[in-house]
Amino acid sequence: MADQQMAEQLEEPEFNDDVLETILSHVPLVDLVSASHVSKSWRAAVSSSLIHHNKPRPWLILHTQGTRSPYATTTQAYDPRSGVWVKLSRPSVPYISDLKSSHSNCLYMLSRSRFSFSFDPLGFDWRHVSGPIVLRRDPIVARVGHSVVVAGGGCDFEDDPMAVEIYDLSTCAWHACNSMPGNLRDTSASIWLSVAATDEKLIVAVKESGSIYWFDPVVKSWSDAFKLSPGQPVQSYNIGYTNNTLILVGLCQIQNVDRVKVWRVGEEEFECEEIGEMPSAYVEKLRSESFGYCSLNIRAAGNTVYVYNNTWGVEEVVACELIPSGGCRWWSVNNVVAREERIGERLVFTCAEVGIDELGRVMRGENRRFEVSPPS
Repeated sequence: MADQQMAEQLEEPEFNDDVLETILSHVPLVDLVSASHVSKSWRAAVSSSLIHHNKPRPWLILHTQGTRSPYATTTQAYDPRSGVWVKLSRPSVPYISDLKSSHSNCLYMLSRSRFSFSFDPLGFDWRHVSGPIVLRRDPIVARVGHSVVVAGGGCDFEDDPMAVEIYDLSTCAWHACNSMPGNLRDTSASIWLSVAATDEKLIVAVKESGSIYWFDPVVKSWSDAFKLSPGQPVQSYNIGYTNNTLILVGLCQIQNVDRVKVWRVGEEEFECEEIGEMPSAYVEKLRSESFGYCSLNIRAAGNTVYVYNNTWGVEEVVACELIPSGGCRWWSVNNVVAREERIGERLVFTCAEVGIDELGRVMRGENRRFEVSPPS
C-alpha cells in the first residue's frame, strides 16, 4: 500500500491548488472527466474549478438523421463553457420514423405501432414502447413529471386529430385525456406551437397569435385560453423555461425594423415583463436570405436560451444568457451542421444541462467516443 501511495505521488504532477484550478478552468468539460481520475487532489481541483472558476452551462445539441436507409443518426454538441463543439460517436439509434423534437430536452420517433423517446441530455438513452392509439404526424411530445404527454398533430383521417394521450412512466401504460382546446383545431401540430414544461404542467403557445394554454396531466384537462400581451407588435411567439421561470422570446417589427426581445412571463395571468433585447447584428445573423425569419425557434435550459432559424442559409445560432441580477448576455455560435451542408439529412435541435457526472456515465458505455473540435 505504501509503495502504491508513493507511486501515485511520484506520477501526480505538482501544482499549487489555485494554479491547477485556473488551468482546469480552460480545459473542455469532456476532458475534465479523465482529469478527475488522475488523483483525489485532482478530482477535488476539478470540482472546485467547476464551482468557483468556470461553471458548466447548458449545451446546444444538434442531431441529424439520414433520410434514406440505414437512416444513420449523428450528434454534435456545443459546450459554451469551453466554446468548443464536441462530436459524439455512438451506434446509430434504431429507426422507427422521422427523428423529431417539439421541446427543449426531448427527442422522439413515432409510428403506428412504436413510440421511441429520449429525455437523456445527450440523447444516448432511449425507451421503446408501444405506440399511442391515435396515429399522428407532428404532435407535441413533452415530459411532465412522470408522464409523457403526446398531444395533437393527428392525421386528418383520425376521428380526433387534437386527441391527447399520456404515457405513464411508472405504470408503463397509455391513458386518454381531454382533447386540445377547440381554438387550436387549425394549429394543433407542433410546427405551429411553442412548448414549455414543468414537473406539474405543459404550457402551449400559438406562435402566430400568442394565445396560450396549459395542460395538467393529473386531471387530464386543459385551461381556458390566455393571451400573451408584451405590449409590442410580436410576429412570432416562442416560450421556454429558464431557472424555473417562464420566458417569451418574440420577433417584433418596430418602425420596419426586425427586433428580437425577451420577456419574463408570470404564470398566473401570463403578464409580460421585458428583460432584454437581442443586438441588431445578431438579429441579422438569424435571417435567411430566401425565407426571412419564417422558422424562428428557441431551446432553453438552465439560464441559457438558444435562438435559431431552422431553415436554409442560416449558419449561426444566437445564444442568450439570462443574468440573475437582470439583463442578458448575447453571443453567436457557428452551426457546424448547417442545412446547406447536410442535404439528405434531418436536423433536430435540443438543449440540456450537461455535467461532468453525466459525461462520465456516458463515456463508460460501449462504442462511445467524444471528439473535441478547436474553438472557431
